[in-house]
Amino acid sequence: MKKYSYTFDAFGFPLKIFGNWPDCLKDICSWYVMPPLETSCEPQLTIEISGANIEEIEKHMPLPSESHKLKKGVMLANENFDYTSSADNERQWIDYARVGRIMIDYANGSAIALMCGSAMLPTYQKILFPDYALDKLLASRGIFSMHASCAVVNGKGIAFTGNSGAGKSTAAFILMQKGMPILTDEKLYVFKKDGYRAGAVSDIIKVNDDSMSRFFAGRDSYSEYDVIAGEHYLKMSAATKSAGQNQSPLKALCLLEQTGVPQTQISAVNPTKLVGGLFPVTITGTTRRYKAAKFDFIMEMLVNIECRLVKFGTDIDSFTEKIKELADTL
Repeated sequence: MKKYSYTFDAFGFPLKIFGNWPDCLKDICSWYVMPPLETSCEPQLTIEISGANIEEIEKHMPLPSESHKLKKGVMLANENFDYTSSADNERQWIDYARVGRIMIDYANGSAIALMCGSAMLPTYQKILFPDYALDKLLASRGIFSMHASCAVVNGKGIAFTGNSGAGKSTAAFILMQKGMPILTDEKLYVFKKDGYRAGAVSDIIKVNDDSMSRFFAGRDSYSEYDVIAGEHYLKMSAATKSAGQNQSPLKALCLLEQTGVPQTQISAVNPTKLVGGLFPVTITGTTRRYKAAKFDFIMEMLVNIECRLVKFGTDIDSFTEKIKELADTL
């Protein structure tokens, strides 16, 4: 089988993704927006995605005992896949029946996925294997994902969070239409470097048919990576003025609240009010040690960053102007 090898700059950590499994690896460069590095660069994080049969997986990557089991359930992708997750102090395993198994070694900054079938579509394989592993490895290095969208307004990252349906994606898409780059519409990475910085590892976003007609009518402004069951996976580099931008100083975190009235209003808010939008989505599927580290990081961030309540009106121009005014004050 053909071997693949890529090296990226993952927020300052050289990351090598390699292996022989084409479903995940043959077009991985178009999936990620992280800057590429020379493949000779010494990696600090590694993710291997390679093929194996069931017997080889059981031999080389056995699951730990029942006492280490975290969760068992069904993952809905292009079809239902049974999964089991387990963990000890420094390692985590996720087994997807008929697809493959991954083991994440936090201490060594490495992950290995052994793939045994193609029942799961390649787009879902990328999300549930290299993307998931990278998320956990970055957390072990102090870079944490959050359930938020983020736009860059005059060089300043403005992030939006809130409960499901609050308008995180809509807020980002509106600002994108007004010429402001978006880092992500859903999964934002935050880390400390000269303050707080926000970033994204991928510029692939998922939109439904309604959002396509509202915000993405200009088909020359993006490329369509995949379409699955009416969901469009779009590569956004071409849709922003700063193609390939994947991080920015994070200057404000906004809690969205839809009002149904035209005008948008922005006011101060107690930082604890934002916790509901960030949890429990951001504290899932990892070892207890890194759950605690992530919780501590987010609580510290909420105290030290500007937090606002955005009463999200229906008038797009009003919303845009209010966000610009907020950015000007930061």
